[in-house]
Amino acid sequence: MNFFQRAIKNITRRKTKSILLLITFFVIGNFVIIGLGVSQASQSAKILTRQKMRAVVTYAADWRKIDKYVQSLEDEDEINKFYENYPRVSIEDVREMLKDERVRTANAISINTVFADEELDYVHLGNKAEENSGGGQSCYYDDVTGEQTCVEYVEPHFLAKGNYFPDMIEIADGGYKVTEGRFYTQEDLDNARPVILITRALADHNNLRIGDTITLYLQSPTDIEMYMGEYGITMEDVTKEFEIIGIFEHNTPLLPDSPNYDYASPYENPDNMFLLPNTAFDDMRLTIAQKQFDHWAEQNPEDEYYQNPDNRPTAEDVLYLNDVTLLLNDPLQVDDFVAEYGEKVGEFFSLSANNEEFERLAKPLDTLSLYAKFIVWLVVINAIVIITLVTALTLKNREYEIGVLLSIGASKAKIIAQFFIELAIVAILGFTLSIVSGSMIANKVGQTVLNYQIASSGVNETDDYDYYDYTSIWDTDYTSDVTLDDLVSEYNVTVSPLIIGEIYVVGLGIVLISTIIPSMMIMRFNPKRILMNQN
Repeated sequence: MNFFQRAIKNITRRKTKSILLLITFFVIGNFVIIGLGVSQASQSAKILTRQKMRAVVTYAADWRKIDKYVQSLEDEDEINKFYENYPRVSIEDVREMLKDERVRTANAISINTVFADEELDYVHLGNKAEENSGGGQSCYYDDVTGEQTCVEYVEPHFLAKGNYFPDMIEIADGGYKVTEGRFYTQEDLDNARPVILITRALADHNNLRIGDTITLYLQSPTDIEMYMGEYGITMEDVTKEFEIIGIFEHNTPLLPDSPNYDYASPYENPDNMFLLPNTAFDDMRLTIAQKQFDHWAEQNPEDEYYQNPDNRPTAEDVLYLNDVTLLLNDPLQVDDFVAEYGEKVGEFFSLSANNEEFERLAKPLDTLSLYAKFIVWLVVINAIVIITLVTALTLKNREYEIGVLLSIGASKAKIIAQFFIELAIVAILGFTLSIVSGSMIANKVGQTVLNYQIASSGVNETDDYDYYDYTSIWDTDYTSDVTLDDLVSEYNVTVSPLIIGEIYVVGLGIVLISTIIPSMMIMRFNPKRILMNQN
């Protein structure tokens, strides 16, 4: 008779012991299933929610560190010198990050209201703002003569959105779609080419095609006349002709039911938006900055700052990035990317995944997962102790059987294998039964515990303030909003094939340890000594 057959006979012969062990493994299995199910559900809910979020990372100057450093300085000259060289995002650093295969594109957006020739008509909303727009006057007093001068106020009708990179997050994720022509390239950016993309609505409204040109103004005649003219700035300095290279559509229409529809200005209508290389405006920005500097240098001949030619604005000064948003391929890569590049960006800069709210809301799930894992380990350790004691007592009563088997030539390995199989068969039956019952109660138990954890953590408390769903053309926050409901909706405790496999692995691991430990205490004796002790 081989050891497997002996194991089967021992199970059927000792029915009471087998049933008690079966119940023990059944109870253990239920606890392990619930623990593993809750832990897996918590982690899956976070992963599924995170995958729905936009995979963005913000690279920006860390004003908290900057402010702390400035406050630590006592010398006024050091403080002024620091502010003269205020930390700002390096476009070269961003270009290095763009070489990483995890990064899709980057947004370094500059948004400006612009003016156009009268021939270019804006797309009308027909709202209250347009009905009440009757123009107006802006007046100012001359400092020398004291005379009042009034000029007609001209409202900008268009919005120019420029990027320093040959792609946009809106293009990459489908928010904008180029339906005709092309987007601007790195070559267009490097050469500051005056090329532009317009919306389909604006193109159709004005019968514009690819290759046509439009003239844009950074400032209105009113601005030039009222205050910029004193710096020597002329309309020619703020005027540029652009070639239309693309027509695009967007998915952010300003609808009549939008909270800000009635009083939205024409430039707040996304249909009146342009996309262009940000460098196309840099020469105009540089001219304005240099003429203003020269004016103040002439007005303040004793001022050391303005008399130092090194302080005159340069093209590098014009290319000023407050922050850059990087779009990654996978939301699950965000944390690793931040950890890797966060150490490379410098002391006064930060890479942020903007997931503080996500982490705050996920705390109940993290705590629940931690408790679930703790319970699993506690049950497993206690199971090993209990089953080991039971096995040790059983083997003590079977010393004679062990001595006989050893004396007739059975190997110690086969005897241990027999004891292992006896426990393993009972364990498999117990865990199989526990899978059925555990599947029925795991979800209900998990949901009950989650509700309690949410209530006790206070993350479901919200402010009473009524936030309006306001559509803003100035919004450059590309992070995804996440709510507690988003996380909870993904929380579903199920007994997956992976958990079933883990149950059997855990069970057989308990059996193996519980068999080996007591067996080693008995197997250190030889068969003669065992039988003599029995006599």
